[in-house]
Amino acid sequence: MKNIFYLILCFVFLSSFNQDRKDIIVWQEGKLLTWDDFKGKPAKRFSAASTHYDTFKTTEEKGNKTEVVVRAIFYTNKSWKKVSWINDEVLEHEQKHFDIVELFARKLRKEIQARKYLNYENVKAITDTLYDKMDKEMDLFQDKYDDETDASMDGDQQRKWNKKIMDEIQSLSAYKNTTFMVPYSK
Repeated sequence: MKNIFYLILCFVFLSSFNQDRKDIIVWQEGKLLTWDDFKGKPAKRFSAASTHYDTFKTTEEKGNKTEVVVRAIFYTNKSWKKVSWINDEVLEHEQKHFDIVELFARKLRKEIQARKYLNYENVKAITDTLYDKMDKEMDLFQDKYDDETDASMDGDQQRKWNKKIMDEIQSLSAYKNTTFMVPYSK
């Protein structure tokens, strides 16, 4: 009964999580954010803009395999800008925050696919643990990025980070598919 309830809950959540939703953007190679994507109300703090993001992960049992979905998402209604403070450099900096989410989504996909699983419950437990670990690593990486670029104010560091982020994403191109199957070991 508990598993049926869980499956129904997952179905409802997945049904409500639609790539075409107006309040989220799913990371896509070659698609860049624009200032029009930042629709939230600006916070009362000393900052030009803020990007709100997450890694979406779900699992669904399908016979003797589990379908895993891992997506980097951007929340348009939570992300904001102060119009009088923005420029192309700030937008590029905010784009890299979103790119970092994709980088860590790919790292998570790689970690998930590198393991062997006994059954669905095993997949769920391990992927939840990996998600939590990767989320903490991503937060530290995001903070380091902001610190070292001085939130886009240090142009030389910003250019170094731009290259570093995109090189790392490219190095994980084998893990760009957001949906994949993991089989169970016998």
